[in-house]
Amino acid sequence: MVTILEVLPLVAITALFGGAVGSFAGVVACRGLRHSLVGHSRCDSCAHTLGWYELVPLVSFVTLRARCTSCGSKIGFGVYVWELAGASIALAAVVPLVVAFGATA
Repeated sequence: MVTILEVLPLVAITALFGGAVGSFAGVVACRGLRHSLVGHSRCDSCAHTLGWYELVPLVSFVTLRARCTSCGSKIGFGVYVWELAGASIALAAVVPLVVAFGATA
């Protein structure tokens, strides 16, 4: 039997990976595939290149209070929704596998 504490890192990594995929899907939906693959992630208002700590799915939106660290402009809630959707889909795929292999409390 596998305990929840042993599975928790897998669940966290799955949520972050799913959030990253969801974030990328949101960027592609908003900017188009051609513009999404060129250059680094940036603020839509001031074109500030985002650092790694500004790109952690789900976490950075909350910790930065939905604002750009450079110009302070508001980041749309849609970004968070895309990340949350990606994380939810990834977890929906992984959690049943964890349960099937016998995770216990």
